[in-house]
Amino acid sequence: MTDDESPVVLVTCSGISNTGKCTTRAAVQLRQRNPDLIDYHIAASGEGSMAVLEGLDPGSLRVIVIDGCEDFCGRKKAEQCGLVPAGHVVATDCGVVKSGMDEPKFADIEALCRAVKTKMHR
Repeated sequence: MTDDESPVVLVTCSGISNTGKCTTRAAVQLRQRNPDLIDYHIAASGEGSMAVLEGLDPGSLRVIVIDGCEDFCGRKKAEQCGLVPAGHVVATDCGVVKSGMDEPKFADIEALCRAVKTKMHR
């Protein structure tokens, strides 16, 4: 199975800070805009959230992790569940400034969406 045929899974940290919220909103926007491109979105913060992948071979999945900051909660959860990220995007590396529990700015969500799409097309 090639990368183009592999089911794409977005794993987001989905934390409560503005950067964590930004990961969730970016993933939702990407799925809405590209329904044929992204097969699953999993929030790493949810208990049992990985259950949606039960029965799927982890090696057959193309996993893209979207983390809010350098704590890498999404990547840690993915790896803990046996998923090997094919790509990793961090909101703060994309210019999103962590500012507590503020709501994420639209421009930050868009910047993160662009970075994830770039990572997916590599």
